[in-house]
Amino acid sequence: MRPILLPDPPSLSTGVPEIFEQGGPQNVVRRAVVIGNGFPGSENQSIGLARALGLAENHLLYRVTRPKGGIHEWLHWLPVGFHKKLEFILRHLYLYSRLMLSSKQTKYISSENGGSVGLSSILEADVKEIVTMARETYEKDGPLVVIACGRDTVSIASSIRRLASENVFVVQIQHPRSHLNRFDMVITPRHDYYPLTPEAQEQVPRFLRSWITPREPPQDHVVLTTGALHGIDYATLRKSASAWHDEFAALPKPLVVVNIGWPRRNCRYGADLAKQLTDALLSVLDSCGSVRIALSYKTPEKVSRVIFKELGDNPKVYIWNGQEPNPYMGHLAWGDAFVVTADSVSLISEACSTGKPVYVIGGDHCKWKIADFHKSLRERGVVRPFTGFEDMSESWSYPPLSDTAEAAMRVRSALAARGWSLRS
Repeated sequence: MRPILLPDPPSLSTGVPEIFEQGGPQNVVRRAVVIGNGFPGSENQSIGLARALGLAENHLLYRVTRPKGGIHEWLHWLPVGFHKKLEFILRHLYLYSRLMLSSKQTKYISSENGGSVGLSSILEADVKEIVTMARETYEKDGPLVVIACGRDTVSIASSIRRLASENVFVVQIQHPRSHLNRFDMVITPRHDYYPLTPEAQEQVPRFLRSWITPREPPQDHVVLTTGALHGIDYATLRKSASAWHDEFAALPKPLVVVNIGWPRRNCRYGADLAKQLTDALLSVLDSCGSVRIALSYKTPEKVSRVIFKELGDNPKVYIWNGQEPNPYMGHLAWGDAFVVTADSVSLISEACSTGKPVYVIGGDHCKWKIADFHKSLRERGVVRPFTGFEDMSESWSYPPLSDTAEAAMRVRSALAARGWSLRS
């Protein structure tokens, strides 16, 4: 198959020494704070943008955590601040009840992984701490870029901007649903604005339309992307190809990589899609040199059971068992074609950043804005549906998705408008 050559990422350097930058070194951005929510799909977007800005080696990761375990698994719809206050009350009620029932002291154990009803003792995003750092180090270290992603990070990121607007540039990834002026920039997929389309409006009863967000077209500081941000580009693929050379170089070609996610609210499926996928893979197996399958840690057992039953003993097929090291980057670098379940915008976006053939299965199970995402990719010729009638040795290409690089350029332009510049 003909290799696809990706363009080199744009240079982040202006070629001007810091001492000669307009406004002095205090106007040069050298560092970032990433605010995560504990989910790899969200945090990878923020870290990917920091990397595209040349700040991969100079960023701090803070995390907004929620109480987990027990009743808390049913309370994730609450605002994170209120949820934590409720956890504090429940925790003290729990301790008080234990003390009343027994004269022995009972130790309360908190666990991020849900072992009980508490919070993990991991690095917590603290507004006052980040604001103080931004203010007190501004003259010496320059402005601070704050990058956040996910619903639980919205209140933290917006508070940082409100309290230290002269010292920070706050980027919120994914649509915050309201009050976009609380951020210096919002980066969100174009399909987040699907509810404003005539097609979507027809699906919503008139009396509910005012409750559907977003309610207004994107403002000037909103950057629309095709898919999700990530850290995949030519440089990372080249590095991963070298790192995984010994494991993948000798595999028969073409190497077909299958990435399986998990059902979501707007893309539900079960064993039926798993059987459809295995049947299609068996149909195209003659045109494959080898097949590597990776399941997500959230892939339902009813799906994985079908995959292992139908393909587990096939000599052409290798199913990753979830043990480290994770071969995901090796798959992206060495795969000749990809088959991805339709549920994951991130998995599809990352595969489409390679410029190699990407086939999607399960698109008919998706609705609302996820269906609109698939439609936009098909119209651009980036993906094709996986039917089982393909010749997997056929090579086709397209301009790779470069959402992260394009978003980084918009951030740089916005910083320049404030008289700030980025240094790698």
